Amino acid sequence: MKNQTLVSLICFILLVAALVAAGCTQTPGGKATPTPVPTALPTSGPVETPGLSTCGFTTCHGLDLACGMDSPQICTMEYRIGDRCRQHASCDTSGGSCTLVTGPKFTACKSCVEKCQVAAGPDNLAAFSCEEKC
Repeated sequence: MKNQTLVSLICFILLVAALVAAGCTQTPGGKATPTPVPTALPTSGPVETPGLSTCGFTTCHGLDLACGMDSPQICTMEYRIGDRCRQHASCDTSGGSCTLVTGPKFTACKSCVEKCQVAAGPDNLAAFSCEEKC
C-alpha cells in the first residue's frame, strides 16, 4: 500500500510539472495564460527603414514579383505555384528606393517552375508535383 501511494504521488508531481512546463497554467481569474510562441518572419516580408514607409513585395503569391511602398500587410495562407521561389528574392532599400533583389537561385527556381507549368498544361496537380523538384 505504501509503494502504491508513493507511485501515485510521483505520478501526480510529474503531471503537475508537465502542465507547468507546457504553459497550461491559469491566473486567479480563471483565464488561461497564453504562452508566447516566437515565429520566424519570412525573408520576403516588409523592410522597415527610417524615413521611408514599408517596402516589400506588392503581391502575396506567385512568381510575378515587384517591390514597392504599397506592400500588403496581410496575405492569405494558401499556397500558389511559384511561392517556394519567393524565398530567394527580397526587397531592398539600401539605395534609397524600394527595389527587387533576385539572384541565380531565384532565376533557376522561376525557370524550373515555368517549365513545370508548360509541361503540366491545365493539370495543376502535375504542376505542383513537378514544382517540388525545383
